[in-house]
Amino acid sequence: MHNASTTEMLKPCATTARPLPMTKAPTLTSETDTLIDTSPGMRRSKSGWTTCCAGSWTTEASWRGEQSVAHRGPGWLAGAIVTWRGHLTKLLTTPYEQQEGWQLAASRFQGTLYLSEVETPAARAQRLARPPLLRELMYMGYKFEQYMCADKPGSSPDPSGEVNTNVAFCSVLRSRLGSHRLLFSGEVDCTDPRAASTQPPACYVELKTSKEMHRPGHWRSFYRHKLLKWWAQSFLLGVPNVVAGFRNPEGFVCSLKTFPTMEMFEYVRNDRDGWNPSVCMNFCAAFLSFAQNTVVQDDPRLVHLFSWEPGSPVTVSKHRDAPYAFLPMWYVEAVTRDLPLAPKTPSPKD
Repeated sequence: MHNASTTEMLKPCATTARPLPMTKAPTLTSETDTLIDTSPGMRRSKSGWTTCCAGSWTTEASWRGEQSVAHRGPGWLAGAIVTWRGHLTKLLTTPYEQQEGWQLAASRFQGTLYLSEVETPAARAQRLARPPLLRELMYMGYKFEQYMCADKPGSSPDPSGEVNTNVAFCSVLRSRLGSHRLLFSGEVDCTDPRAASTQPPACYVELKTSKEMHRPGHWRSFYRHKLLKWWAQSFLLGVPNVVAGFRNPEGFVCSLKTFPTMEMFEYVRNDRDGWNPSVCMNFCAAFLSFAQNTVVQDDPRLVHLFSWEPGSPVTVSKHRDAPYAFLPMWYVEAVTRDLPLAPKTPSPKD
């Protein structure tokens, strides 16, 4: 690696085009609900692959600041699934995952199914043994965002200073996958003021970094593995474009490439070892149905732990309270005390 300090390792090469005029995702304090159709069948119907997906994927996006989603009331949440974008990403990519397993804890409270990831022992061991080079590569991704993003529209990026990795902007969306109503949140890197529509998420942009590739085999591996995860992350939030910075062995980003989310599958369409969006969505929908039908007792202290390892089926075990209970007591008490009780929601097994 280059001997320069980490904060300087992502300086673009002299031949690289000027960074796109991205702006950091703003912190919004008011709520805006907008119906946004991100159904792949409507976006890419002529290509054929979306017609076999598990239902349509529609997104109703809402952005809020201090107001809690709990103030919408348990009646609105009843029957929905609440989770994070990252957990859904793991489910979407599971059919093609060959190395890392996962664990998801699930609890039902006032008719709502909540999903939260649990760190597996293997993941914890890997995190604790993470080599300095890998930590440096992770930091490079944050530094790349600093080079690409300006604080305000029309201004220029300021890459000076250290990166604060504790600051993030999250978008909260209401969505539907087949028969499943979803409420989830995911981090957004930036917005593009030149986008055709300034209405989120149409103006959202995901920023990624990857090493330079010079051989066809390297590109095939990139399309099969890394592009799958990029697609899953961006597709869930309705982010239309991923801007990738490709770095050389010294850690300098020397080229930029934009990958439209709804065109990523085209890179593996004719690859028999590639991935298929319909397979991903069908598995995700099947797991959500399995979870809904398994977690039927309404008790925030009761946790069903779903576990999966490559090559094995999904297993489930029951636990009560620590260490797997994850719904905060302040949330449980606030919903129970301050909000009217939701009408009885029939069990998925009724």
